Amino acid sequence: MKVIFAESHNLDRPDPVGSHQYIRLFKEAGHNCLWLGPAVSPMHIFKPDQINRHRFRVWRSGGRIMEGIKWLVPFTLLFYYNQPLLRSLYIGRNQYRFCLPPLPGKLKKAGFGRTDLLWCAGPVAYSLLDLVPHRISCYRLADRLDQFSTIPNNVNELQADLVKKVDFVLATSRELEEWALTIRRDHVYYLPNGVSDQFFADSDFEPDDFPSTGLPVAVYLGTIDTRFDLETLTKAVGAMPDIYFLLVGPVTDNRLLPGLQKLQEQLNFKMVGPKPYSELPAYLKRCKVGLIPFHLNDLTAAVNPIKYYEYLACGLPVVAPPMRELTGMNGPLNMYRTAKEFCQAIRNGVNTAKEDREKLVRYAENQTWRARYKEVEKIIDKLMSEDNV
Repeated sequence: MKVIFAESHNLDRPDPVGSHQYIRLFKEAGHNCLWLGPAVSPMHIFKPDQINRHRFRVWRSGGRIMEGIKWLVPFTLLFYYNQPLLRSLYIGRNQYRFCLPPLPGKLKKAGFGRTDLLWCAGPVAYSLLDLVPHRISCYRLADRLDQFSTIPNNVNELQADLVKKVDFVLATSRELEEWALTIRRDHVYYLPNGVSDQFFADSDFEPDDFPSTGLPVAVYLGTIDTRFDLETLTKAVGAMPDIYFLLVGPVTDNRLLPGLQKLQEQLNFKMVGPKPYSELPAYLKRCKVGLIPFHLNDLTAAVNPIKYYEYLACGLPVVAPPMRELTGMNGPLNMYRTAKEFCQAIRNGVNTAKEDREKLVRYAENQTWRARYKEVEKIIDKLMSEDNV
């Protein structure tokens, strides 16, 4: 089977998200896979950040092959973005029609003039449904995109167009599933995130920047952005000098930097920045508890956090506020609502017995990306069999 993933991330993103996991499992199953990365445009010439420079290099080289997966970056004259003129629905619905050279010819040259599965991971993939002959299509709905400042406010209308037009929808949270069901009543499937096999395996890697104080470590793994509740974390760092707080991941909300830099003055706090994906289990397995200190709002109500499963796979009790997804799963959780309860939940997690930590790992073993992929296979097989009737 030929599979095209129309994506909003680079294939070699250092911290893979769900689509990276799925395309590698499709490839492992023997399918011919192509990753159609986010387009570059004249607008990106004036955004000299590392990610966009990298995309331009991939585009200029005509594409790359990674782990047997073809990776193409198209060039488009108009790019759907939250800026005057560019935020129009017309551009969102037609972004891939503005590609030079025309995208259908570029895909045909790569051996994907036709595809069996067109996997859409962003709303601008809408025009691909007409441009790319395919047997079935899906939209993996993974975020409340209307909550991001770089995305136009009309994105929900564009998403609704795509939800209506694809053959099936995969929603990673109940909130997103319910929204999709207001648009269509069939072929909407709830399929939450999962955990990679590597988080269950033992690691010989020893991080040289891991805290050596001997204190039990409470870790946050992931992007530090608008969801991050720095105020509650700051209170806990000050109130719990016998617990070491470790943050592993990039800071993408610069408004948090002054507070984080102030915390760096504390003897029981450290930020080590982003780390290679292969090294993450080594950090987690040396910790005692995993933190998800998120604000409760419309964005986090729709989040099914991957870190939840990664913590559990490494035997870490999870401390989090009552996010809808986490409470709805009825899985292992040390829940808090106030800063005082946050501290107590951390202490409870640190004191979790070994046999209870082993139960956390067993729970995570049923929440892997492989298990999720099997569900995707069932959906595809069902739809393709119906198509042959």
